[in-house]
Amino acid sequence: MTQPGWLTFANGRRFKGRLIGTTDQVVAGEVVFNTAMTGYQEILTDPSYFGQIVVLTYPLIGNYGTFAEAAESLFPWATAVVMHQASKSPSHFGGAESIDQYLKRYGKMGLVDVDTRSLTKMLRSEGTQIAAMSPQDTDENSLYQAISSVDLTDSVFSVSTPQIITIDGPGPHIVVVDYGAKNSILTELQRRGARISVVPARVTPDEMAAMKPDGVVLSNGPGDPESIPQVLPTVKHVIEHYPTLGICLGHQLIALAEGDRTYPLKFGHHGANHPLWDSERHKILITSQNHGYAVAGDSLADRYQVRLTNLHDQTIEGLQHRTRPVMSVQHHPEAGPGPSDSLYLFDEFMQWVVDQRGNASA
Repeated sequence: MTQPGWLTFANGRRFKGRLIGTTDQVVAGEVVFNTAMTGYQEILTDPSYFGQIVVLTYPLIGNYGTFAEAAESLFPWATAVVMHQASKSPSHFGGAESIDQYLKRYGKMGLVDVDTRSLTKMLRSEGTQIAAMSPQDTDENSLYQAISSVDLTDSVFSVSTPQIITIDGPGPHIVVVDYGAKNSILTELQRRGARISVVPARVTPDEMAAMKPDGVVLSNGPGDPESIPQVLPTVKHVIEHYPTLGICLGHQLIALAEGDRTYPLKFGHHGANHPLWDSERHKILITSQNHGYAVAGDSLADRYQVRLTNLHDQTIEGLQHRTRPVMSVQHHPEAGPGPSDSLYLFDEFMQWVVDQRGNASA
């Protein structure tokens, strides 16, 4: 027997569907839509989706099931997921489980048989909003209490590692500041021989200096970048002392540490098909993206060039320091899911690291 359910917005707008996964709770979060055609498991396990209800616009989800190798972290961080249709019998060589079984295993809710086209059009016209997912017979007081309780201020500290994690490698020592880092970032660094230390988001400048990194990656993560000013002293220390690559939230934090500002996008960029222009290489990239904020760039021109630009809305997608080995990207060059057009940015960063080591030992 199926359980009817609702996605209810604060303005009273409702979308009806059928619940899968864990069906006996009320959850609330920021509703965003993702346009990727594949990679639903990578999306759900991306820590940047913490506190969010993800609407998957591709109409059939789960046809190849879920399996451990596709996860971007240990478990799904998204609050819940909305789909038009979910496959009940996945086809995959690895004996993967269905999306329903996957959600049940991690205590997550899903809502299917939803008019996701209409829902996405509403979000595009009215902007990102908070909503609650619940069984159909849930009383309104419980719904609006859940909606009003959503607070994403400390999202980064909820998803960051509580302790240092080390990964051996033959090459340079790269410290990854974990604001919600994806496994794919670590994989790309490992492929380039890095010895990796993943450190908590609250790492201090002194703690960073004691680790003696050859380079630093400031990772992706959830929430409003301006809500975590306590991390900026470390970001400032990093960009002044080490070759640095900022990814997504890391990009925004570099801008804030340099005295710039960020602002919320109407409905964010979430998908695997966003075109960028790389002014350094004079080429167009198709990229994977997941962010709700953008860098203004008002006060950076004297120190940074805008290297990457979003061709849909001309927002700043990447910065490069004019004299220091510091680069930031708003998209996800590690993809997962998505195209691999911009993997060369990891090569550029690692070359900076190697060059800097060579200069230091000369």
